[in-house]
Amino acid sequence: MFSQASAAALGSCTGILTTTYNPAITNVPQDVTATVTSTYVNCTSVIPLFVGSGTGTAVNHLKGSTCAQIATPGSTYGDKTIVYSDGAGSTLAGAGATVARVDLGASYAVTRTSSVETGEFKGANAVETLLVLKTSLASCSDNTPLTQTSGATTLEFVGVP
Repeated sequence: MFSQASAAALGSCTGILTTTYNPAITNVPQDVTATVTSTYVNCTSVIPLFVGSGTGTAVNHLKGSTCAQIATPGSTYGDKTIVYSDGAGSTLAGAGATVARVDLGASYAVTRTSSVETGEFKGANAVETLLVLKTSLASCSDNTPLTQTSGATTLEFVGVP
């Protein structure tokens, strides 16, 4: 009988993720630069042993964005650079990253999955889930363009079996 290898949890961070859109998103399809800034207030891992905080940044290029669909299949995602409070860091690959949005009723869960290219957890997968309240998106229109979203985020590093 064969046993299936499972992915191992290597570390995680929780905090707030803010995305700023330039130009602001309206009902008219347009290409938008999305600058993502994460402030991780709690990061932990066992190997290496670490408890601290961190910051992360990425620049994504969203094609044909509208209020109804912010990220489209033609969108591309930049590398995300994370710096931890102990001075170490990780770079999450933008190329090959997948982004999925799930409706949760009062909020949306947006999940980005990518590989860790360099630094801590190199070779692992990184899965970041952001919760955005629908109220922050509800007013998006030509008259009230969407300039920014923000929400709670969880970043998990998972070893590839």
